Amino acid sequence: MENKKNLILNITLTFLYAVCTIIFVLHHEIWADEAQVWLIAKNLSVFDFSLFKHLVNEGHPSFFYLLVMPFAKLNFPVATMQFLCWLSSVVSVFLLLTYSPFNKLTKIAIIISGGFLYFFPVIARSYSILPLLVFLLAIVYPKSGKHPFWYAILLVLTTNTHVIMYAFVFGLGILFMYENLERLRNFDKKILTSSLIIICGLAAVVLQLCTTMSSNGAITFDTNNCLLNFIRTVSVFFLNATDTVFVSAYSDYKITAANIVFASLEAVIFLILLVRLFFYDKKISVICLFGIVFQFFIYIFSYKVMLYQTRIFSAYLIILFGYWAANASTQKIKLFDNIVILLFFVLTCWCGIKSAILDYTYNYSSAKETAEFIKNNIAQDSLIIPNLEACPLAVYLYLPQYKFYSAYTDKQIKYMIWYKQMIRPDNDFSEYVEKSIEKHAPSAAYVLVSSLLDANHLEKTLPEKYKLIFKSSPSIVSGEAFRVYQYTGGTGN
Repeated sequence: MENKKNLILNITLTFLYAVCTIIFVLHHEIWADEAQVWLIAKNLSVFDFSLFKHLVNEGHPSFFYLLVMPFAKLNFPVATMQFLCWLSSVVSVFLLLTYSPFNKLTKIAIIISGGFLYFFPVIARSYSILPLLVFLLAIVYPKSGKHPFWYAILLVLTTNTHVIMYAFVFGLGILFMYENLERLRNFDKKILTSSLIIICGLAAVVLQLCTTMSSNGAITFDTNNCLLNFIRTVSVFFLNATDTVFVSAYSDYKITAANIVFASLEAVIFLILLVRLFFYDKKISVICLFGIVFQFFIYIFSYKVMLYQTRIFSAYLIILFGYWAANASTQKIKLFDNIVILLFFVLTCWCGIKSAILDYTYNYSSAKETAEFIKNNIAQDSLIIPNLEACPLAVYLYLPQYKFYSAYTDKQIKYMIWYKQMIRPDNDFSEYVEKSIEKHAPSAAYVLVSSLLDANHLEKTLPEKYKLIFKSSPSIVSGEAFRVYQYTGGTGN
């Protein structure tokens, strides 16, 4: 009877969570990074290996792209990808409520934290499926000897979802083989095959991404100013966790005394949780620490300017796994640790609430608004050239019938390819526009400009040849807005 009541309660809470979060999903406009996944899945293929060849440049392993690809190929709406990410979070919440060893209040705190309230279910990126994979790992972990295939597959899927989970999965893979060493020596087929699956899955990530830094201008390995980068990364990590740092026309971020207090408290609790985990299970705690340190290593030396909340909460998932897996046998965590975990996630609630309200009220991305203007005011045979092709990725997604040309490659843009140099100087860009007009002889020519660069450059360079005909409202993402300029210096016709 008690189990039935708990199941009904868990289903009810999961339903309420699903209803609450789907509201924000339905109001969320796709941004460039989200659009890139869909465009890649739609335009590339597994069969000719073009997907895997491109992912070397992308810097992400393949699982999320493979998950999305069938829907993109069948011309499903991009909302399908959003639904998959939302559904992953909904299922994750049910698993947390039903199978985790945390007490009820702690579970509620986790569910209403910034990650689960907004970032995982709403932002349609590969991070969104990490909670489901990590929670399934926590459930299967104590039974990994009995179900080695399932455990191995989950490890492979997790590490092939995002590179920041690589060290965490690597540690769990080593632990699995160590704990089943005797069975490996006896050539147990299940353990041997499962170990080979894990090794191949880890190797696949390395093979896919080993040359990323040599081909992607946005991903580098920088050892300069290590101490400064470390301080900045740690500071931003906990500030972003406790408050949103969206800088837009609607929400200018200013560091206040309260921000510093809450971020500092979050950092202290973070350390306490890592130390306390050591006393529950030394092996699990070392693996979790290894996984988190690896993430910080990437942030400090490569992702210095890209420490988004989805990445931060991916590290928090490792903490949850540690306590879940370490207490799998007893299904009970000490009251003190439940309180500490509760406080840890409650401190992130404001970040999720604020982000959700901003997203609901304003444009998360202005790409959809810009696409609507182009669709209603610009002919499909027009020439449209973005000044920086990465920013309007969602515009291309909403306008598949239009052709956008790259000022860097002089080819139609179908998805983003990250070059070492992706921005033409203003004079070169303007010269390219005129040559492209001469080459393609369009009925009209337009330039699409993102305000992430100085949107006035073209006006300053060629004021007599460019006319501003549209300016979008600023978005929640860094206040980005789009401008459309019509070329008035003559066309090819």
